[in-house]
Amino acid sequence: MLLKYSVSNFMSIGHNIEFSMFPLGDSIDERFLTEIDTVAGKWKVLKRGVFFGPNASGKTSFVKSLEYAKRYILREGAKNLPTTNVNQFKFKLPEYNGITTFQFVMCIDRKIYSYGFSLDNSYIHEEWLSIMGKDRTFIPLFDRLTNKRRKTTIKVNKNHLCKSPKEDNLIAILKESFEEKQARNLFLYRLSEEYSFTIADEVYSWFKNITIIYPDSMIKDLPVVLRYQTNLKNFLSESLQTLDTGIDSIKVSTKSERTNLADFVEKYNIPDELRNQILEAQNGAININGKLFIFGEEKSVIMLIELKFMHKLYDKYVPFNVDEESDGTKRLIDILPVLFTLEKRQKDDSIFIIDELDRSLHTKLSKYFVEAFVRSATNTQLLFTTHDVNLLNLKNFRQDEIWFIEKNKNGETRLKPFSDFDIINKESILKDYLAGRFGAVPVIKEDI
Repeated sequence: MLLKYSVSNFMSIGHNIEFSMFPLGDSIDERFLTEIDTVAGKWKVLKRGVFFGPNASGKTSFVKSLEYAKRYILREGAKNLPTTNVNQFKFKLPEYNGITTFQFVMCIDRKIYSYGFSLDNSYIHEEWLSIMGKDRTFIPLFDRLTNKRRKTTIKVNKNHLCKSPKEDNLIAILKESFEEKQARNLFLYRLSEEYSFTIADEVYSWFKNITIIYPDSMIKDLPVVLRYQTNLKNFLSESLQTLDTGIDSIKVSTKSERTNLADFVEKYNIPDELRNQILEAQNGAININGKLFIFGEEKSVIMLIELKFMHKLYDKYVPFNVDEESDGTKRLIDILPVLFTLEKRQKDDSIFIIDELDRSLHTKLSKYFVEAFVRSATNTQLLFTTHDVNLLNLKNFRQDEIWFIEKNKNGETRLKPFSDFDIINKESILKDYLAGRFGAVPVIKEDI
C-alpha cells in the first residue's frame, strides 16, 4: 500500500509537495480505513484520497508525476532514449539545480520501504532504497550517486539486501558493471528485471500494480478482453443496466475478412498517421472507435472484433457501437472494471489513480463509484481528482481523505490537506469552499 509520496520540480510542481495516506485528526470514522500489519506494528491507512482544485491548478501534473515515475522505474517506452525526457518546472529554481526528485514510502508484505530517485534531463543523480526496522528507523539497502562526469558509485548493504548466497556473490559483479555507462538506468531495474533480487523484485513489482486512468483513457484491446472474460462482460452489462444508461447487455461481434492491407486501410478509412505504421509492420492490432482490427496472424485475413451495446427501443433490441454511446457511458466503461477487479479480488494490493473521475458523469454516478469502491476495497487504494464539488462532504469522506490543489503567486502547484482546517459546521463545508475559505477555487477577475 502507498503510505507517502513526494515530488519536486515536475511540470507545474516547483518546490516539493508531499502526499500522505496516513489518517490524521480526531475522526473516529473507521469505514474508510484499512488496518495493515507491519514489522513496526499494526497501522491504519486510508483507502482513498480525493483532490479538489480549479482548472490549471496542477491536479493533472500531480497524476502525471506518478505516471512518469512509474514508467521510468519499469522502463515503459523509455529504452535507449538519449535523455530522461523529464518535464520540469519551467522556472529554474536555484535550490534544485535542475534536478527533479520522486520518493515513495510503501508497505509490501508487512515490510515498509522507502524508494526514490532524482534526475535531470541527462542522467540520474541519485537513487536509494531503504527498509524500516522494528524500531521504525530506516536501514539503507543501497545508495547510488552519479557525478557530473557520469561516474556512478553504489553503496550496498549486503547484510540486508542479499537474501541468498547467490545474491551475495552477484552483487559485487553487478555493482562493478553498473558503475560504468549506466547514468540513465535505475539500479532497482537491474537488480529486479535482470538479476531477480528478492527485495528488489518486491519493490519493482509494486509499481506494476499502479493503474492510471485519464479522461481519454480506454482499456487496451477491450473487445478482445471481453471476448475471453465473460465474467467481466457480464459485470459491465449488469452495472451499465443498473446505472440507467439504457444498455441492457453487451455482445461481442467477431468476423474475418480476406483482403490485403493496402485495401484494408482504404476501405476502413484508417487515419494517415496509422497507415504507414500498419503497412510496415504487416501484423498487429489497432483499435478505431471501439473496433479492434487484428491483422497478420493469417496471411491476407483481417479479423474484426467489436462491441455491440444492446438497447431496448420499442420492445426491440437494437445494437449500438461504442462511438454511438454517450461520453458518460464511455467513461463508465473506462472505470467500472476497477470495481470488477475489487469484487473478484484479482488484485488485492493495487493502486488506482483516476484523473477527473467525474468527467462526463452525473454527480450521482460519481458518488456511486467512490462509495462502491470503499465498500469492496481492502488493501486496494483509490486516488482521484475531481471538479464535482458535490462530493465535498464529510458524510462520504473523512476530512483527511480530502486534499486541495492550487497555484501560489509564483505559479507553483501546492498541495494542502483539508485536515489543516478546523471545521465547526460540517453541513456548511461546500458553501465555505465555494466562498474561498479553503482556497483551491478559481478567482474570477471582474471587468474594471
